[in-house]
Amino acid sequence: MVEEERRGFVFNTSEGDLDMSIDEVIELAGRGDPDGLYALGMAYLFGWDVEEDQEKGYLYLERAISAGQTEAMTLAVRLFMQGEYQGIGPERAAELAIEAARDGIPDAQLYAGLAYMDGVSVPQDYAEAARLFRLSANQGNSEARTNLAYMFQEGLGVEKDESKAFKLYRAAANAGNVNAMFHLAVCYEFGVGARKDVMSAAEWYGKGSDQGDAFATERLGFLWSEGFGGNGPDASKAFELFLKAAMEGVTTAMATVGRCYMDGYGTEKDAGEAAKWLRMAADNGDADASDLLSSLGKQA
Repeated sequence: MVEEERRGFVFNTSEGDLDMSIDEVIELAGRGDPDGLYALGMAYLFGWDVEEDQEKGYLYLERAISAGQTEAMTLAVRLFMQGEYQGIGPERAAELAIEAARDGIPDAQLYAGLAYMDGVSVPQDYAEAARLFRLSANQGNSEARTNLAYMFQEGLGVEKDESKAFKLYRAAANAGNVNAMFHLAVCYEFGVGARKDVMSAAEWYGKGSDQGDAFATERLGFLWSEGFGGNGPDASKAFELFLKAAMEGVTTAMATVGRCYMDGYGTEKDAGEAAKWLRMAADNGDADASDLLSSLGKQA
């Protein structure tokens, strides 16, 4: 119900848009108005026309939530999902999302869908999750569209339809959703819902990698190791990508880097580096890395 501008705030009312300064917002919040409380909470949280003060921001946000302001509920859930707000836990976040979703807020519908998908605070209900994802996707939420695609791919709460899943992934990826880019690349790589097209898979893994998706970087490394587009394998390029993914915390990439150092694949053999990366992967639960580490010890 309220949008932030660089100079003041815009409230959407039955009488049209109403511009307010921060002083007017403070006065409105002082009267306990839910929208005023939400606006002032955002102002303090993000430093809009006031000095940023997280403690005050969350205080006003919680007061807005208590007053039934569903956009405040959605913001609290979003910040919780991003790991920025510890004032609520998973159960409370799910409850707030479900309540706010009834007001038609796209992000709330997305989070409520996740709650039903995972059975958090409510019984697991894939059909309800798919319904909420669809509502959110229809309002342009690309993450909801990606989740809905997954439901169709796996046949969860909807009839399985890989072709529809592919189209939804493609739409979300074209809208810039990094998660969808990875899934779309997988579809192209393995021919899920569409004709197998390794060149397109490499293109979308590359786009995801450029956006910081370490798992896309790892998959792109495997494509380079196998050769694609009429080119032979490029061990050096593959190793470069595996190392990048490993340095970004992908456990399986750590194990692959260790194996590359063991075998001299794309880099010089280096038992010390091999042991380092295999140990990191093993410490993160990779059983294959543990076996390779034992094998490396026997060779030493």
